[in-house]
Parts: sequence; structure tokens; C-alpha cells
Amino acid sequence: MDKYLKANAVLSIFAKNYMELKKGLPIRPSEMGVLNIITGTEGPHTPVILAEMLGVSKPMITAHITSLESKGYISKEPSMQDKRAYYIRPTDKALELVECAKADLDHQLDRLICSMGQEAFDTFVSLADIANRILENKGE
Repeated sequence: MDKYLKANAVLSIFAKNYMELKKGLPIRPSEMGVLNIITGTEGPHTPVILAEMLGVSKPMITAHITSLESKGYISKEPSMQDKRAYYIRPTDKALELVECAKADLDHQLDRLICSMGQEAFDTFVSLADIANRILENKGE
């Protein structure tokens, strides 16, 4: 098999398997990314900040915020300084979902570490990080 075909097949299967880990979520994986940020990083969190952190457009974040708010995972708090701006806050429902999803993912990562060994797992993560940085620099 051609080395590029094999690489494509292996990476495609890994991406599919990784996405399967998130299949049981009641929200889209991209919305889960928003919840992970607002529960795992210091605020304040505004739509602009979230869009920058996730590398997506403001309309995309707005759609995520609208969806998450309608499902009860976030609330919006108006800014006292700028009445047009608002901050995103997680609800208890969001905190519970993030905690449960993290426990599930941690379990799967522990499976990888037990099977691969810590050193191989660390190498895998390091190489994936390098590949991500290279691919993010599309024009270079």
C-alpha cells in the first residue's frame, strides 16, 4: 500500500474512533469545546474571546452560544461597562456534563496509556501536536 494511502487510512480511522468517544454527548462536539473552555479557563468569556480561542468565526460561536443557552448549559450575563456585550457563564448542568465527559475521556486515555505505555503515549501526543501546528500554518 502506498505510504500516503496508509497514512490517510490510519489517521481517518483514528479520527473516527476519537469522534466515537464523543458520540453519547447530548450536544455537538464543537459545543462541548465551548463548555470545556468556559469551565476550564479563567474568565471572563465573551463570544469574541471564545471565537479566538477555538479558531472559529464569531457567527459560529454565536450559533453555539444560542444552542447551548436554549439547552440550559450556559447563561449570558450583560456587561456593566458595555450594554451590547455579555459574558458567558456555565450552568450547573454544564458543569455536570463536562465532569462526566472528562471522566469518560480520561478512562479512554488511560486505556491507551496502559496498552501503549506512557512513553509511547507521550510521543504520540507530542507528534500529534507538531502535526497540528504544521497543518494550522496552511499557507507556509
